[in-house]
Amino acid sequence: MSKNTYKEKRAFVRVPIETLVTFTINHNNEIPYRGTSQNLCARGLYITTNYAAKLDDQIRVILNTNEKNVQPLIAEGKVVRCKFDKKNTDLFHVSIAFTELHETWVQTIATSC
Repeated sequence: MSKNTYKEKRAFVRVPIETLVTFTINHNNEIPYRGTSQNLCARGLYITTNYAAKLDDQIRVILNTNEKNVQPLIAEGKVVRCKFDKKNTDLFHVSIAFTELHETWVQTIATSC
């Protein structure tokens, strides 16, 4: 087997997508945070941000697409992982498991991933 060929162990393929995300934690819409998406799949989103989220925090994410014909992804989920960056102590890697997606994105993500 070549080094570029491997068996995918995940249920859904990750799609690399680097764009601005805005999010709120624990239904506190008064305090928006920002980050950058790194990849997306049908079950979740991985972002980098300067906010240190806690495990099981409830999170509402808006992912901007920069496409005129595509609405932003609006999703709710929970934080399942948050690790600090080894090279930049002000940066955190946050993994989010979706619990609810805006209906227009369900089909888009399912066909993309």
